[in-house]
Amino acid sequence: MITISGTRALRRDIALATATSTAIGYTYAAHGPVLPLVTAEFGLSDIQAGLIATALFLMAAATMVLFSDLADRYPTRGAVTFGLALVLAGNVATGLAPSYPALLAAKAVGGLGAGFGFLAGLRYIQLRYAGARAHFGQGLYGAGYPLGSLIGLWVMPTLAVAWGWRGAFLATSAALAIVVLAWRLATALPRTRRPGNMLDAASCWNCWALLIQHAAGFGLIFAAATWITTFLVREFGLPLEAGGLLGSLLLLLAVVARPIGGYLVAREHVSTLAVMRAAQLTVLAGIALVALPGRPLAAALAGAVLLGVGGGLPYAPVFITAAASLPRAPGASQGLAALGGLLGTLVGAPAMGFANQTWGFSQAWLILGALSLTAFAITFAMRGEEDLAPG
Repeated sequence: MITISGTRALRRDIALATATSTAIGYTYAAHGPVLPLVTAEFGLSDIQAGLIATALFLMAAATMVLFSDLADRYPTRGAVTFGLALVLAGNVATGLAPSYPALLAAKAVGGLGAGFGFLAGLRYIQLRYAGARAHFGQGLYGAGYPLGSLIGLWVMPTLAVAWGWRGAFLATSAALAIVVLAWRLATALPRTRRPGNMLDAASCWNCWALLIQHAAGFGLIFAAATWITTFLVREFGLPLEAGGLLGSLLLLLAVVARPIGGYLVAREHVSTLAVMRAAQLTVLAGIALVALPGRPLAAALAGAVLLGVGGGLPYAPVFITAAASLPRAPGASQGLAALGGLLGTLVGAPAMGFANQTWGFSQAWLILGALSLTAFAITFAMRGEEDLAPG
């Protein structure tokens, strides 16, 4: 039985974990709003500017492949703290970077920390519930990532106006430092050694199926978010500020949808597979609205709303099912699923750009539709958490 003090401690720890994911999520998008200033200072081409995000996400992906069982081998609180410290170091180094290569190296350090922090945070939430259903906590943790990205999009332009783009990174580093220090207040958990590793995850069909699910969740959301503002501005002639504000609805709704998906499964109202299927049907409805030729603005905004909701709902079901899919290496199986989100971002956003440049926005959105349809079909060939032996 959980005591009142135990419940308070659990809520504090979940809040700290969510602050952690928010801090990491901020680094995903922080450079975007100030990219014109960075490009002007270093004299970068569009391709060079695009590689700034690539440096972060590729390093995070490499971390998930090589060190996905980190939280199965080391105490999770220490692993999260280590990841956060690297995220902070990367953010400070970004603000101080004297050259373009140094800037890429700084973002790579931040990506290394983001990968460690993400994996360790996932495991911390699940272990902190000590066998209870952790779905809602996982949903709150997951909500921090799009929330952090939104914060980056909202605050960086204002800070850059006041202190320049370098000052904006240094100012936000102070907030990241507070999160690193606050994380030390989280409850320490015993080390839980598991015999498996990423090689075991690579031989797990269900884990690969969940990689596709997360690609159609996180990856789809961030690929869509990359282009939604440009889409609204070009297709409907909106001012850039209005396009950015309306486009941010996509990420904001993903923030809300992630804990809702976890809550529904935790209360056993629906199964994990049912949430995944409903999410992809919601995404497909959204794609149909935004891709429809000659669609009115209201239809496009409704489509963006559906994309945010559908992309956010399956987060907790995916990662809870990933851990249950490979009890001997839950960190590795979650790492493989997480890799799908990064790959979806890295491939989806440039693929949409190519399609838009070649054929137009309607065809660009259909690329995400194909990914969502694939994820929907795969749910009929995989097992949900309820069908798996407890880990």
